[in-house]
This record gives sequence, structure tokens and C-alpha cells, in this order.
Amino acid sequence: MFQISTATLWNDNATMSRNLCETVVETPIPSAATGQPMSQSGFSLAQRQSFGYFDDISDEHWKRAQQIHAKMFPNHSPRLGQYSNALVVKDKMAELKMSSFWYAQNFHEEFHCPLAQRIPTDGEGDGPKWVCDPHRLKDKKDCLVYSIGSNGKAEFETGVRDEIGNHCEIHTFDVGSYNKRNGNFAEALKGIATFHHWGFGTKEEAQKQPRRFKTLQQTMKELGHANRTIDLFKIDCEWCEWFTYEQWLNQDIRQILVETHNAPMPNVQDFFYKLHDAGFVIFNKEANYQNGGGGVEYGFLKLSTDFFVDGSVYDATAMK
Repeated sequence: MFQISTATLWNDNATMSRNLCETVVETPIPSAATGQPMSQSGFSLAQRQSFGYFDDISDEHWKRAQQIHAKMFPNHSPRLGQYSNALVVKDKMAELKMSSFWYAQNFHEEFHCPLAQRIPTDGEGDGPKWVCDPHRLKDKKDCLVYSIGSNGKAEFETGVRDEIGNHCEIHTFDVGSYNKRNGNFAEALKGIATFHHWGFGTKEEAQKQPRRFKTLQQTMKELGHANRTIDLFKIDCEWCEWFTYEQWLNQDIRQILVETHNAPMPNVQDFFYKLHDAGFVIFNKEANYQNGGGGVEYGFLKLSTDFFVDGSVYDATAMK
């Protein structure tokens, strides 16, 4: 009887594994952050359609992700508009019930980041945010982060610094100074982020109260960021998302981490449709349980629109 020892098989497998590893090492995949061209065509699709963010995902894996997204489309109930609310809802409980019911049926995660992470990992409540593969930003020298809405806290900013690195340029914006709570909030943020005492608003709000509100475009111009990429755009501004989101579409933003508040506005369909058709896929959806599920933390990642296959676009220009 012919026998092969377990040790022999283990050694053969180990030799094969070493050979495979040596082959991989001989043709390394460059980091997207370095700007080096992709050398392996088997990974080029993800790199191209993610604007260089994913440089280690195989074409086969990426095509599966495309199909998963296409199968999810249109990613909402046929009764999408049935539970949308007007601006003012008299019954708060009805508002929360309506919004939590609506979010349970519409716009779910449709893309999965391999190593998404909650930042900070030890944070509580709705302060931390899920970020798509933050380790990929560690080598990005011009990393830029906008954090809109702070509630006088800096746990997200501190988490970005600790997890990604202090090379990231972080700017925090809020209409409140929170000095009574923190002493001097701007001083408390030093070494972590730069504080700006204004909020993000519509053009009309910025015209009427220019010291209190600015548009995203005005802000980027004033800070010298007009031609910069915003790698992380965290925004928690208590309803302003419904009225300012179209400003986001005109800038080079790679991840949007936004809390949508309470019952959906009448333009909620436009909000999700237009973000999607601009290339933003939902990689995270987390209910704000402290608010009875009426608010939802969304994570959007920017991809090239040719990621969408099998007609999985809404065509925002044709919307009513």
C-alpha cells in the first residue's frame, strides 16, 4: 500500500505557498496613495473605478461587487414616497415612527468595503463614524478631512488622527462655539483640527447671515482648498443635509459620512438618487438608536459611474 506522510504533504504545500508568495513579492501592487501606475491588469478594474482607492482587489472580486450592487437596484420599496413627511410634523412620535419605518424599507447598504472601521473604535453614541478602509489613507500625504457639526466634541477628529495619522489636515465647522462647555473650543482642538465658527447652509442663508453660514464652495475657496480632494466629509448638521447636498456633488469628495435626520423630507428621493448617480454607493447604514431610529448614519463612497452595470442608475436628470 502506497502511503504519503502528512509531513510530506505539509512540506509540499509550504513550498508551494512560499513560491506563490515569492511570485507576488516580485510584482508588488503599488499603493494608490503614491500615485504609481498599476502594474497588474488583474487588479486594474477596481483601481480605475475607485479612483485609485482600491489597488488590491481582483477584477473577479470587483465584478461580483458590481453584480451585487446591480441586484440591489433600485434599493428601495415601490412605495418610496408614501411615508415622506413635510417640513413640520406636529406629532413627534408619529414623525419618528414614520421615519424609522421608511428607513427600514429603503436605501440599504449596496457596497461592502473590505476593512471598514468605526472611528474612533472606542467611541459611544453617534459620535463615531464608519469609514471605508481608513488604512488606505495612511500614505496619502495630502489627506483632507472636513467635519461639519461637532456638538462641542472632537472624538471623530481625534480618532482620525490616531487611526490614520497626523498628516491628515482636519477642519471642524460649527455655528456653536461650545466655549461654555469646553473653555475655548478652538484652543481645545489645537493639535487635532482647525476650528471654524460657521455652519454650512444654502446660498440664501449664506447671503442673509454671511458670518454664521457659508456654502461648501465658499468655504473651500476661503480655506484655499478649491482644487483639493476632500477624503472624508463628515456632516451632522441637524437637517441641513436635505438642503445642501447638491453642493457636495460639485466638489471632489471621496467619502460622505452623513447623519440623515428624522422623517424624510419631500426631496428625499432626489437626495439618494442624485448622490447615487454622481457615483456614491452606500457602504454603511446604521440607525441612531438614541433617536429611536429616526436618524440614520450613512456612509457613501465615491466610485466611477461605470461601476454601475445592467442599467443600475436612476438618471437623475429624468426625475420628476
